[in-house]
Amino acid sequence: HEVDHRVKNNLQLVSSLIYMQSREIPDPAIKASLRAMLSRIEALGTVHRRLYQSDNVSRFDVADFARDVVGDLVGATGRTDIRVNLDLEPVEVPAEKAAPVALMLNELVTNALKHAFDGRPGTLDVAVRRNGHDFFITVADDGAGMADGALAKRSFGRTLVETLGRQLQARTEWSATGPGTRVEVALPIEQMRRGSEP
Repeated sequence: HEVDHRVKNNLQLVSSLIYMQSREIPDPAIKASLRAMLSRIEALGTVHRRLYQSDNVSRFDVADFARDVVGDLVGATGRTDIRVNLDLEPVEVPAEKAAPVALMLNELVTNALKHAFDGRPGTLDVAVRRNGHDFFITVADDGAGMADGALAKRSFGRTLVETLGRQLQARTEWSATGPGTRVEVALPIEQMRRGSEP
């Protein structure tokens, strides 16, 4: 608990430094990159806050984190015209897997909020569900969808999600749903359990 508390405090300090630096930079593209990095660091801070507050620091509930991070990210947009549907089943992973899982979820929700709605109202669906030998994280929207060829492009966010997915032996599927976009990450439960073994 004490380690997680200290890590959380250090991440808050890093966040403050990035925020202060971003205020000094006039270039909007650099500002946007720093804000995206700030969101990722804040997601890691939420992981450690949840572990610090938990009775069992060796396990991390993905559904509880999803509820937190979706609320924080949608709230930060200031948008009241984005409807959020949460379908969250408790799924615990070992604490050492918490950071990559949390970063993937944060990236997918951030990406949907950034690209899907373009000032228009819409719906964001986020699910965490178990099914057989896997558990699934699904983020879908009914927004603008992907332009032709976008599925083949490799943005930093998508590269990050797929790199973390490989680390977790996950399968990631991106699909245009017309309207909107759907991303599903399937994570093997047995692989998650092995992470808790000494």
